[in-house]
Amino acid sequence: MGKVRLDIQLPPDFPEKYRGAVIRSAEQCAVKKHFESPPQFEATTSVAGPVAA
Repeated sequence: MGKVRLDIQLPPDFPEKYRGAVIRSAEQCAVKKHFESPPQFEATTSVAGPVAA
């Protein structure tokens, strides 16, 4: 994946002076930050133990 684009839909009457603040808020999003520095994934297998009755 090369790029994820976010388009934040604002109501028509949303004040222009607050649009930058909306963008700055989105830049602080935890999900976005995980994409910038993704965790490493490790796949393993295991065998379940006996089921207790």
